[in-house]
Amino acid sequence: MSDEDFDLPTDFPTNIDINNSKPKSPAMPFLKKVMNALNLISYIVVLSTYLVATYSNIGINNLSDEELLNKHPTLLTPSYRSTKFIWGVIFFSQGVFAVAQLWVIRCRDHILLVEGIGPMYILASFAQLIWYVSFAHGMLVTSFVFLFGVFVCAVGLLARQYQTFQKAEMKIESKNAADMVVPGTLAQKKEEFVDDGYWLLRFPFGIYAGWISCMIPLMLSIVLSTLEVDVVVLVWVAVMSVALLTGLSMGLLLRKENGLPSYSMPSAIAYFFCGVRVELEAPNDIILAMYDEAYLNLLKNVSAIAAVMLLVTAVSRFGAVYLRDRCMKKEEQDDEYDATAGLDEVDYVQA
Repeated sequence: MSDEDFDLPTDFPTNIDINNSKPKSPAMPFLKKVMNALNLISYIVVLSTYLVATYSNIGINNLSDEELLNKHPTLLTPSYRSTKFIWGVIFFSQGVFAVAQLWVIRCRDHILLVEGIGPMYILASFAQLIWYVSFAHGMLVTSFVFLFGVFVCAVGLLARQYQTFQKAEMKIESKNAADMVVPGTLAQKKEEFVDDGYWLLRFPFGIYAGWISCMIPLMLSIVLSTLEVDVVVLVWVAVMSVALLTGLSMGLLLRKENGLPSYSMPSAIAYFFCGVRVELEAPNDIILAMYDEAYLNLLKNVSAIAAVMLLVTAVSRFGAVYLRDRCMKKEEQDDEYDATAGLDEVDYVQA
């Protein structure tokens, strides 16, 4: 039997669930609402803890976060003003996310939230709360363990989003009609999906993961310092940490996979290096007593070079990607024009 014997539909639904073969449980909408509410509650609890530790007179365990940093100075401690600013950016962006994912329909049902974030933000907030409290109570090893848990959750969240993003791009590029619309988004073309949900669902966690990545070597230095490790070891830990964070950032900036490079996480790391450089310009008395001037100059130069390197790479990479996209768009427009002109010419000759 030939294809002409069938009356095939010429239009397809504009919102197709590619998982329609699996019946949805009636409990799924309720569970999604619970997850969204828990995201908001987690944000409120962590934000409240931070505000108490930063702006209240009692702090946590009668110590503010500034007093804690002054009590445990390291070569990787950024200036307190820069620390307050970046946490302000993180909590503001996460606050917008926490509200939007609960009340904005486009964000609430977005695939990057449902499949990308999942329970990872709740777990990260729980670990961050214990990190705050244990650090204030002097349980430094426990604090480091839970900070590492925050790091794992934050990076895992970004990895889940990236995998979801890659799968969605493959579905958009698929020739299967059921894959033409990505569930939870309004994007039907690859170029529409690239920026879809970025500022609400991806940017807050990129900055967050970048800053938490910098806190890992900072807390490690604090733990080693309290264990009275040799000063040379602490210097090597600081230098190697700067090198590893720079390598991580370069990998994110120069990646060639589908999608744009990641700028938020490397930007947070570059900002951390700037904060370290500023703090080492006028270190406190404990640092001056522990380290020679040569060590301080070494860390100042290394952190400054790493910050400049990352910022220059980010700007140049952004410019290169922008010019590449403009050229590709121009070529596509030229190809469409040539194809249309060729068809018009053929129709004219046949007529």
